[in-house]
Amino acid sequence: MTVPVIAICGIASDEASWLGMPVDRVVVPRGPTIDAMAGAILAGLPERFALCGHSMGGYVALAIAARAPGRIAGLAMLGSACTADSETQGEGRRQAIEQAQTDFGAVADRLARAVLSRASRADAALLADMRAMLLRSGAARFIEHQRAAATRADRCGLLAGLAVPALVLAGEEDIIVLPDRAREMAAALPDAVLLMIPGCGHIPQREAPAATAAAIAAWRVRVDSAAGA
Repeated sequence: MTVPVIAICGIASDEASWLGMPVDRVVVPRGPTIDAMAGAILAGLPERFALCGHSMGGYVALAIAARAPGRIAGLAMLGSACTADSETQGEGRRQAIEQAQTDFGAVADRLARAVLSRASRADAALLADMRAMLLRSGAARFIEHQRAAATRADRCGLLAGLAVPALVLAGEEDIIVLPDRAREMAAALPDAVLLMIPGCGHIPQREAPAATAAAIAAWRVRVDSAAGA
């Protein structure tokens, strides 16, 4: 029996962000803090599992790892980081929250473009899909997610102890979570494969679906092999 892979969504995203990806369950995290999100998700997980977190979903995955390191069979971090917010990042979130409270449509317009690379933004259908997903999330969930991400703990010290097959994947043109964060995590994890995707922004599952799905599938083989599945 293969190890179940739980995909955790990022800020203001949903199941559509994992369309076509080789994962078993997609979770939209909810809660006032990253730790609260982690606790709620962990309560519904099997005894042994692998986590695949995108952006904020990666922050939640690391919080789950901090709570239950012995239950995790593998870790994949997509467009994510182990660090806490900088002061500049925190200020950016505060501004986004203020705007979302009065004009969430404008926030959705701006972020739909920001999460995509220049080449991906030229795909009108993909850009429309990103905006629609943000609007489905709504202002309340967007604000909840931003506040949780802004107060998250630094989890970089956890990585050296996560001796499980890991995948660290990022778009080389990601301006939301800078690609250097991926390189730092891959260097700290004991058994990590690093994949940087050229011409890709913050949503590799949608911008480079074939390469991302192949990377997740290869990581799953490593996870199952290490777990004796």
